[in-house]
Amino acid sequence: MSSSISSLQVLTRDKTWLLLTRFFRLFAYGSLSVVLVFYLTGLGLTEAQTGLLLTLILAGDVGVSLYLTTQADRLGRRRMLIVGSVLMMAAGLTFAFTHNLFLLFLAGTIGVISPSGNEVGPFLSIEQAALSQVVPDRARTMTFAWYTLAGSFAIALGALFAGILTSVLPRVSVSPLGSERAVVFLLQG
Repeated sequence: MSSSISSLQVLTRDKTWLLLTRFFRLFAYGSLSVVLVFYLTGLGLTEAQTGLLLTLILAGDVGVSLYLTTQADRLGRRRMLIVGSVLMMAAGLTFAFTHNLFLLFLAGTIGVISPSGNEVGPFLSIEQAALSQVVPDRARTMTFAWYTLAGSFAIALGALFAGILTSVLPRVSVSPLGSERAVVFLLQG
């Protein structure tokens, strides 16, 4: 117990921000995983279009991740995390406000979103590199344990939140698509 407390005591402002942003990002990913397919089909996409869009999202995440992670040390890790966050927010807002198939394909391909609820994009590798550099050797294992726990807990809470929200909103005269859009907007935009 004392080692877990001491590992938390070495958290600086930057380390705290890394853990908090991970928590909120994975909360959003967890929530999106519950509603994304229902939301896309509710917008009128066919099963084939939805499948293609999900494929493009994952392929785009690979490309964006490859670029941002290979440039992170040269251009700055913080800057690359901000770029990834802006891409994630732009994709989320696009998904929330359009049903145009081309715009959804574009946003899904270059945006950093997760249809699976798991960590995707450049964040994981950049954050882990940053944490391993700024955390003392004696606290590294415990810090990464907290980092992983916070992420897993956030995914579960996000999925629960999305499930509750999409169950409650239709009871107050919000359409199922409207409740799914609320999740996309609130948590991705």
